[in-house]
Amino acid sequence: MLSLPPIYRPAEIGPEQDPFAYARDAASTGDADGTFVWSSRTDRAECAVVLAPDQPLRTCCLVGSVAMLGIGEALGALVPPAVAVTYGWPDRIDVNGATAGGIRLAAGGSGNADAVPEWITVAASLAVAGDPADASPGRAVNRTSLFEEGCGEVTARQFLESFGRHFLYWLNRWQDDGFGPVRGAWNTRASNIGEPVALDLGGALHAGISTGIDETGALLLETDGRAERLDLLQALKAPTWSL
Repeated sequence: MLSLPPIYRPAEIGPEQDPFAYARDAASTGDADGTFVWSSRTDRAECAVVLAPDQPLRTCCLVGSVAMLGIGEALGALVPPAVAVTYGWPDRIDVNGATAGGIRLAAGGSGNADAVPEWITVAASLAVAGDPADASPGRAVNRTSLFEEGCGEVTARQFLESFGRHFLYWLNRWQDDGFGPVRGAWNTRASNIGEPVALDLGGALHAGISTGIDETGALLLETDGRAERLDLLQALKAPTWSL
């Protein structure tokens, strides 16, 4: 059993099960608020949290950015300072410039951005071990694991416990102080900020200079003196990463 803050309802599942799917099913049955479900697999750290929202979906989706802070600060407490942990909008966690994990989001209800969803589930995934038997890791240049980045002493259990604490801190900070502190912390760790980026969202290519996220979690791009705003809720409809 993980050591988690008592506010959570802990639930461990087998390595062949998906915590995200499990949490969605639990949420749809009701009375699952606070459920923290995790997989017992050791090569990846995978968990999901069920929340009972009281704000419209367009606001609730900001919990994805909150979860990314939880991942980033959990790793910051576990890996050496020289290991760079950054956030790729809207849902990607990068370690030393390559994707090591990310978040996923699901909501119950109509999907209307202005309606309060029945429930929200946010999931976090992180490649921990990679393949320790692989004599030549790093061949997939856009993906990595903690093992490949020299952090093989970090276990899935350690990360999950650390994430549970840091996510709860930032969730409470968001509720008490608004999105401003979350936005500031997210932009501090943003990948490619001030650099050219290209994003394929729903088959449409968006390119420009990233200037970080705004107060709604949207990504701001500058292209030839023109500002473009990419909506967070739309971008979270499908993951932009894989492990």
